[in-house]
Parts: sequence; structure tokens; C-alpha cells
Amino acid sequence: MKRPLALVGFSYLLALTVALFFGERLSPYLACGASILFTIFFLSKRLRKGMVLSASMLAAALAFSSFSAGSSRLACVENLHGIEAEISGVVVDLPYDENYRTCYLLEVRRIENHAFPANGRILVYAKEPIADGPGDCVEGVMRLLLPDGNTGPFGQRASLAADGVYLYAFPVEEGAISVPGRENSLWISILSWKERLYDAADAVFSRSDSAFVKALLFGDKHELSEEVQEDFRVSGVSHLLAVSGFHLAVVTQLLTLLLRALRLPRPFCVLGVAAGILLFMATAGFSFSVCRSGIMCLILLLGECCFRRADTLNSLGLAVLLICLHNPYAAADAGFLLSISATAGIALCAGRLQKAMERLHGSDGVLHRLLRPVYALLASTLGALLFTLPLSLPLFGTISPAAVPANLLMMIPSSLLLQLSLLTVLAAAVAPGAASIAAIPVSWLCRYLRSCAAFLSGLPYASFSFSGREAFLWLGCALFLLGLAVLLGRGRPKLRLTGLLCVILFLVTLVSHQFSLRNVTCCSVLSSGDGISLVLTRNGRAAVVGCGGYSQSPLLRELDAQNVKELDLLALVSESFEEGSNAGHTLEKKPASVLLCRGESLANATLLSGSEKAGETVCYGEGYTVFLWDGAVSVERSGDFVRILCGNERILLWPEGAGEDTLPEDWKDCTILVMEETPDSLSDFAPRYGIFCMDEDAVSRVWRADYSFLPLATEDGAIEIRVGAGNTTQVRREL
Repeated sequence: MKRPLALVGFSYLLALTVALFFGERLSPYLACGASILFTIFFLSKRLRKGMVLSASMLAAALAFSSFSAGSSRLACVENLHGIEAEISGVVVDLPYDENYRTCYLLEVRRIENHAFPANGRILVYAKEPIADGPGDCVEGVMRLLLPDGNTGPFGQRASLAADGVYLYAFPVEEGAISVPGRENSLWISILSWKERLYDAADAVFSRSDSAFVKALLFGDKHELSEEVQEDFRVSGVSHLLAVSGFHLAVVTQLLTLLLRALRLPRPFCVLGVAAGILLFMATAGFSFSVCRSGIMCLILLLGECCFRRADTLNSLGLAVLLICLHNPYAAADAGFLLSISATAGIALCAGRLQKAMERLHGSDGVLHRLLRPVYALLASTLGALLFTLPLSLPLFGTISPAAVPANLLMMIPSSLLLQLSLLTVLAAAVAPGAASIAAIPVSWLCRYLRSCAAFLSGLPYASFSFSGREAFLWLGCALFLLGLAVLLGRGRPKLRLTGLLCVILFLVTLVSHQFSLRNVTCCSVLSSGDGISLVLTRNGRAAVVGCGGYSQSPLLRELDAQNVKELDLLALVSESFEEGSNAGHTLEKKPASVLLCRGESLANATLLSGSEKAGETVCYGEGYTVFLWDGAVSVERSGDFVRILCGNERILLWPEGAGEDTLPEDWKDCTILVMEETPDSLSDFAPRYGIFCMDEDAVSRVWRADYSFLPLATEDGAIEIRVGAGNTTQVRREL
């Protein structure tokens, strides 16, 4: 084996991903199967050659066993969902604001009369501050809730478990929460130093620049505006705001230059750089991507000490193996997987792509020297994009062509900004006056990067949706063609021809998908928790009916997936405070031609602010009727109920707390019933489908009833209703 650590590390990670997909119940059986295959491959002389298969199966068996043992920590908290208990714990991270609450990460010391995993954590959401900062001990009665979703791959529960967080907590009486003392530790001291750096950044930079610098240096995006985050995401450079290999490489280079400038002996330089890397990893929170890149940098330094050159793929495999051995749920972290894929793509493809580009004009002359850095950056970008595509399509369902020019225009300025801002913040923590001059170029660079991201994200097709069955079909065909090229190429696979075929297949799939949706009305009932949220689309136009649920995020993700920039209509359904807040946030990102709501709903400051982005705000009395898209769709309201008419479909929305006496008699004749709560009696209704827009607990209570219709639950994923030509209807759940 040329790269044993790469083989073992990637096999271990792949096995953990498979275990996440199938769940903890099947993990022991998968471990047994992998152990049997390892035994067969090891004992067979023909299959034992090179030990590749044996090592892979051994790594897989260990991964399945590790996941099965680790998942017991997640299972033991299931019985704590919904209870109120006295909790004692320590704040182990800097507090931040989220959804109008202050969020504290609490490491639990004790939950009254209940067992809890050792060193397990909970996220506490409080309306008022309950602690000063890291190290404070907190005691009080809190209500515990499991995160939404299941323990499937990349679900919220699994991704939080990767960080050791198992439950959400809400104080029952915030005034009764006490802080009996403090705990001190090395980690608390590091957090105090990080808080001091935050204060230094706030003192020397403007508010917007400080938020940007914190995101760039520490990966903390809580203060960064959603608009800036969205611009970076759409333009394909969101990795600049997530501390990873790029940041560690820049910091390592900066520390090396500074220590060598002091003319220190080589061993002291190496030790100083290693200490700086560890400190930077700590201030960035030891996230998985930071740990991956930090371990690789430390291996590189170790190789320099031993006068050996570290192999990139072996270093990557060892880093992956160490992280996954420590935490089996690391495979549930999408950022970690994308970081690994991007690094592998750069290591395997960047050099070859750069050589191919340089051959276009020869290797001599001034032009070659000028273009070589551009080619290196372009090759790294293309290599990373190529290897992250199989992950980004299933996870996000979008492709960002703007990522190529964005990386060319922003990577070098980001590197300069990272070095300057780090030195400025360190100087500001010691001598604030001396750092004020250095803050000027930092501000210029921040402004340039924000403007560049905003410009590129506003370009047509900077990012577009490619998701669902079509994306999975194309991805499967592309991987099949690549595998076929490798198998039939006999050491010289025809990658150019394969790439051309993949591009042609992609264009054909994209065009055929768009053509299939022409003059088709799509109604997507979103998975947003306990609330009704619908998106109507037809020929590139969109309307939103209902913004219920725990957040506006599912709604914005769906609109982004449909490449929607503006709405023709946004209508509230339940008129609750939460729905008004979600609608206000949605309008900030997606302006609407018409906002429909009750007058009293505008008492919500968030909705009132968002209504300024609407072309017209209409406050209705008892009801309304709105026709959309040349009468293809009509949205009606009577009392507490909303009905959508499209083709032969009559979709009735039943919000929570609706008074059945306000429901018109003829509206009971519906074909699809969308419910935030179930009616007292369903005898007067005869829909073909009943869609429950409820959380997991509510669905489990109503699911066992005997219904005359086909029951569906958004808790299992969004449901799409397509009404096409001839008024034919498809009800489907997107992958």
C-alpha cells in the first residue's frame, strides 16, 4: 500500500457515514459483516495481496463498533424530552444572541433524578441574560427538548451530537436561575482570552468590520449580517467565513515568517509555530475542519523536524482517523466532510490541472510567470469544486458558477486581510492606540470583500438550483462514467472525454427538468416544525402562503432552491407572533409585491420592518380572494381558514386555534387538507390526502388514527404537489 493511512482514514470515515445512514440499530450487524469480510480477505492469499481490502474492512468494522457504542450516549437522553428538571452546569462558550434570545452552551454537571452523558452539553435559550460568561456555574429549573429531526445523516440531532450537544433547554422561571459560583480551567482561560480579543476587535473596528473580522478569524458568524452571509454563500466563497485549511495555512506562514525574522534556532521556530497553531485551533473552538487542518499542519512541522516530506493524502487520512476515533458523530458534520473532499481534490487534481493550463502557452516568457499564480489558484478552486460536488448537491442542491471568479478575486485579499486583522487584533489587545492605524487597511479589505461578494451574488445564475431526483440521477451517471473510464482506461483513463460527457449530460438534464416544469404549478408544503408554510411556484414566479414553524430558514432554503429573488404574494395564515416574525425576516431577503395580513399583526416590529420591502401591504378584514398568474391559482380566505384553488385541486389550510364555525360549508369539499392541528371531527371531510404540519410529538399522537385519506407528515420532509397540463396532479416527496 502506497498510502496506508489515507486508505484506513477514508475507509473509517465512509463506514461512519454508512452507520449514520442506517442508524444505531443496524450498526452491530454491519460491524459483524465487516469483521467477517476482513477475516475472509485476510485468510485468502489471492485477496490478501497488498492488504488493501483487509485494511479497509478492519477499519470499517472498528468504525461500526465505535458508532454503535457512541450512539448509546444519544439514546440515553430520549426520555428527557419534554420534562422539567433542575439542572446544574457550567457555561463553556461565549454567549451569543439567536432568535431574540441569549444562547448559552452549558456543560451539564447534574440533572435531578436523571442520568446524563458525562461531559454532555445542552443549549440554553434565555429571554434575559442568566450568566456573565464562560466559567459561570448555573443552576435552575429548565424545560428540556430534543432537537428537531432524527439521528439520520446530517440531521440536526446528529450534527449537534457531533459537538456533544444533546438537548435544548429553556428556563421555566428565568428569575429563579442562580449563579452559585465559577469554575476555572485551561479551557475557560482560553475563552477569556478569546473574549478579550473580541473586545479588542470591537474597540478598533467599526461594528460591521468587527463582525466580519470575527467571522474570518474565529468562524463566529453570529454578529455577521444575514445579507453578507447570503452573498458569500451564493457567490461560492462561504468557506472563507468557516475557519479551515486556508486559514491555518495563512496563520502558519505568518508565524513562520515572524519567528524566522527573530533569527531563532530552527527547533524553537517549529515549537513556536506549533504552539501558535494549537492556540489558533483553540480560539476557533476546535471545530472538526479546524482540527483536520491543524493536525495536517502539525504533521508537516513534524516532517520538517525529521527532514522528511509529509504526504498530503496520508496526513489527511491520519487527521480524519484521529478525529473520527475521538468522535464517531464527526461524520455528521457537513463542513468537515466538505473540508476533507476539498483537500483531497486539491491534492489529487490541482497540480495536473495547473500543468494542463500552463501547456496552453508554453513554459517560457513573462506571460508564464505572470499567469502561473492565477493558474495555481484556478486549479485549486476547480479541484476543490470537483471533489465537493458529490457532497454539495445532495446536501444543498445548488451549484455556484460564481465560485470560480469569486475565488480568483477574493482569495489573495482574504489572505492579506487574515494576516493584517490577526496582527491588528493582537496589537489592540495589548496597545489599542497603536492598532488604530493598522485598522484602516483592514477596513478597506473588509469593504472590498463584501462588495465583491455582493456584486458576484447579484449576477444572473451566480447560483442555481439543481436538486431532487434529477440531481441524484446526474450524479449517479457521472460517477458511473468516471468509474467506467478508470476501469477501461488501463492506467490512462480518458478523463477529458468523461468530463465532456458529464457536462453534456448535466446540460441535457437541466434543460429537460426546466422544460418538464413549464406551465406546471408546484405547491411545496415545507417541513418547518409546528406550523403551516407553503411555497407556490409557476414558470419562475413564486408566492408564499404561511410562514409558520420554528424559523424562516426552511422557507428561504426552498426559495433559494427555486432561484426565487422576489415574491408576487406573501400571505399569513395563523397570524401568530412567530409567523409574523418569520414573515418579516423572509421579506428582508425576498421582497414581495403584496403582503396580506391582519392590521394587528403589524404590531410585530419584525413584520412591520419587513413590510417596508413589500410593494403593497393589504390589511384584510374577514377575508379576501387573490388571483395569481393569469388565474392559474387563486388564494382565498374566510375567517380563520385559507383555501388554494389550482386546477382540480382544492387545498384547505387548517391553522392552529381556528374556529370551525368560521369555515364555509362548501370549503369542506377539499381534495387536500393541510393541518396544523386536527379538526374535532373529520366526518364532513373527504380529502384524498391529509398533510400534518406538526412536530414529531404531535404527529406521533395523531398518526395512529384510522383516516379515510392518505396521511402524510412534513416532519418526514417537504411534500410537493404538482398540477400540470390537463389538471393532472402529482403528490411527491422530494429527495
